[in-house]
Amino acid sequence: MSELIFQIRSIRKTYKDRKVNKLITFPSMQIERGKITVIKGETGIGKTTLLNMLGLMDQMIFTNDDEIFFYPQKGETILYSNLFVKKRKMIEKIRRKYFGFMFQHDHLIDSWTGWQNVILPYIIRYPRQSLDKPIAQVKKIINECHFVDMLKILNRSPSTYSGGQRQRTALLRALIHHPDVIFVDEPFASVPLKRAEEILNVLKEQTYKGVTTVMVAHDIHDQLFNDANLNKFNLIEENKKEFTKITVKEG
Repeated sequence: MSELIFQIRSIRKTYKDRKVNKLITFPSMQIERGKITVIKGETGIGKTTLLNMLGLMDQMIFTNDDEIFFYPQKGETILYSNLFVKKRKMIEKIRRKYFGFMFQHDHLIDSWTGWQNVILPYIIRYPRQSLDKPIAQVKKIINECHFVDMLKILNRSPSTYSGGQRQRTALLRALIHHPDVIFVDEPFASVPLKRAEEILNVLKEQTYKGVTTVMVAHDIHDQLFNDANLNKFNLIEENKKEFTKITVKEG
């Protein structure tokens, strides 16, 4: 299987800001399989946009040599340019099969129970399986993540949860359907250091299973990574470093 899971070749995104068209250009980069890649940079320069593009959540128009290569399995290459030009029906299938998402805002449905929110991605990916399997899977993840207290509240609406409980629920939802890639947008934005370390540890555990995480984070969270002795993001050593860093700059 390829050591890379994404290869990005000089992509760009046009958007409107106060009725003015602006262009974000992203440099060519590579994302390794089974690592946590942290995308950093100043506010407003397109970190979340890049995350959404990789996760097939944004409309994309490819020109010239722009391309995103996705290598989901051995011998398989998916070109994003083909998806948006010829194979749009495949986009939802790829998201459902390979990707998990943890957004900056949890997007939990308060009219549902926590159980219903968490198992939804599993049901979408495996529609013919009984509910017993995703429920058992949730319990397994909860035990692995040491979130045992969550079992007491999942039968309630998320509207009754604390902020930390909502975030844990969103993280469980991102993991439930065995994604190959987890996209995480600002997971530490509104949580104390202890909670941030908890989330980071869960994502690190996923790397040992071969899961890739692509994360957007601010510079203010450098201390978190430094405390974990992971400040040398650009140095990747097998079984020693789980992290790599991509810094997005303006221009």
